[in-house]
Amino acid sequence: MIENDKVIGNNVLKILVVNDVFPHIKNRTTILFKNIVPIIKKKLEIKVFWVITDDYGERIKVTDPDYEISYLSDYNNAREVLEKIKPDLSYHLIGNSIMDYAFMVAERFLKISNFGFADSDYVSLQSNNEVIVPGYFVSQTSRKKIFLENVRQFFVVKNTGTENNIKASSGKNYLKKWYFLIRTLRSIQKSRLEIILEVFELLKLFYREPPVNCNEKYNCDLIFTENSISVDYLVKSGLKRENFRVVGNPVFDNVLEKRDQILSKDDKKLNILFITANLESGQGKSNFSKSKRNKMIKEIITSLNQFHKETSLVIKIHPTAENYTEYKQLLEKFENVCISQKDDIIDLISKSDVIITPTTSTATFIALIMNKPIIIWNYFHVEQDFLLGTDTVLECKNISELSNCLDSARSFRDKNAEKINKLINEFLTNSKCDGKSSQRIAGEILDFIKRQNPHLC
Repeated sequence: MIENDKVIGNNVLKILVVNDVFPHIKNRTTILFKNIVPIIKKKLEIKVFWVITDDYGERIKVTDPDYEISYLSDYNNAREVLEKIKPDLSYHLIGNSIMDYAFMVAERFLKISNFGFADSDYVSLQSNNEVIVPGYFVSQTSRKKIFLENVRQFFVVKNTGTENNIKASSGKNYLKKWYFLIRTLRSIQKSRLEIILEVFELLKLFYREPPVNCNEKYNCDLIFTENSISVDYLVKSGLKRENFRVVGNPVFDNVLEKRDQILSKDDKKLNILFITANLESGQGKSNFSKSKRNKMIKEIITSLNQFHKETSLVIKIHPTAENYTEYKQLLEKFENVCISQKDDIIDLISKSDVIITPTTSTATFIALIMNKPIIIWNYFHVEQDFLLGTDTVLECKNISELSNCLDSARSFRDKNAEKINKLINEFLTNSKCDGKSSQRIAGEILDFIKRQNPHLC
């Protein structure tokens, strides 16, 4: 751990990142920094201090010289972390996160600048007065369902998947986060009454119906978002319009680089990628449950073994929200089925011949952009799934139809190529996805630093 400024020099841009996972695990934040750090390094020396909030006792050694790992469990409060690292900037995924908020209030107290990416999952993009991307599916989750799901997750024991076989209670980790926030509020001289009110306000925000991702509590000095329509929505929720910069989504930068690459096949097998749905927290109105999820996966494997023997199946689960051990135990009796959690989704999609998934997601859009045939088996009856409403993917209504869907997936993609390409172009245009999102973000950060800390530039 860095002991003082002299070790790395005073002309190095220090960015603190608050995140649940390690930098090598793919999520929006890790992809963002993987993309922008090399760009910023062309203009300025940079050091990223990655604060792990969900370590569950797991410790790893990071060999990348641009990163320094810290663990929340080593500190009492966010102020202590900030005073130790002395960052020039802090980054947050703006939304209803206890940890991000703890650091935000300490940053305001210490007058440390921050920036973040604002989530716009519930925003509708419009073109020619027509809705083209209504947030993937409609969020109609009740407070009761959110509460019950959080109670269930409270008692889940997480296995980190490491050689040490570390297990820990999600509920215990959740309570630690709230205690960390309370200690942070104490450290910046908040009274007991102010702390109680703060906690209740956050709880109301988290369990509002429908869930609200952010309000004025999550304002950053610089806020990135995907499109201009998002700005109007997010300003209504309390964020400052003057702080917004429309930059597109850096996740799609890598997609556009690889979409035209043609990989040669090593065998004649049909390579199927099944992408699971992250519906555990009740996002969207659906009849999701773990028992139904397990039954769905077993049905897929049984059907493939019966009708499509010349296939390979990879099941890609969510990199952070799903439990690898659960899936491993579920699939132990099945041969020739691979589970992937931390592999790059773009690489997995590029190596696949067809994609099967229960609902539209970011990964589904990646597959669409990469010209892959997509089958949506709406097993959980997600209401108003976007891609199903556009007739650009093949719908499987019952497991008995899966074999025919696989046989006709490629011809369906070719037959509807014009409609699919039109949708892709509208999505890329409205989301400002041109492969340059990361460059825009890095440029905005450098301009901001030049104004705030000219000695660094």
